Amino acid sequence: MSGASKQLQDAGAARTSGRLSVLPFLDCEEAAAGAMACNVAGIGLGRKLAGLVKEKLGVDLVFAQAQRSACGVTSAYTNPLNLGADRWAALIGAHALGPNNYCIVDAGSTITVDLLLANGRHLGGYIAPGLEMSLAAMARGTAELASRLKGHSGGPQDLAPAADSAEAMEKGALAAQLGMVRMGMRRLANKGEDSPALLLTGGGAQALIATGELPEAQLAPNLVLRGLAALALELRVRPE
Repeated sequence: MSGASKQLQDAGAARTSGRLSVLPFLDCEEAAAGAMACNVAGIGLGRKLAGLVKEKLGVDLVFAQAQRSACGVTSAYTNPLNLGADRWAALIGAHALGPNNYCIVDAGSTITVDLLLANGRHLGGYIAPGLEMSLAAMARGTAELASRLKGHSGGPQDLAPAADSAEAMEKGALAAQLGMVRMGMRRLANKGEDSPALLLTGGGAQALIATGELPEAQLAPNLVLRGLAALALELRVRPE
């Protein structure tokens, strides 16, 4: 994520798949004041990305880490470093949207739900397998289910009871995720008079929206980037 604030907001989330050299911000024509990123893909990929940023932008890449508190947000974790950097950035990005109670859902390979009060206090969260991970686990555990999944196109548009095993597996996994989201929303609703805001981000967000079960949900695809932008400003991520 480039240090120039406009570039930070315009870049959008980039999934690398190992093809780091094609990331759009590496070709930014403006001089970068600094660079910050979330890395949840391992040390090796992080080193490669840091090398490319140094080569292309001429600045050192700073990797975000969760802290006890930053940008008005206080972590619920006993050891803040155990909170994923992407979840931490999403919390900060949500808080930067304005004071509100937020249920923040990041649906990817796993699905995470984090609860944040309007005063910036993180209440903790939940982690469960994402849709693909859930289906893969069922397929590995039962040969019959694996055969039913072969050739299944997926993409249910509702959660009506299924009359096909593959569809039932997918709808069951989605229903479990929705149940976790609803539990988070109920817990937040008990914390204040105003209705909590539900923010969805990540590649699996659209599948949850498509069920029609979350009419109050707001898509927030750049939530992590907003959080990184706020962190970069507070930490003064720039050359000395």
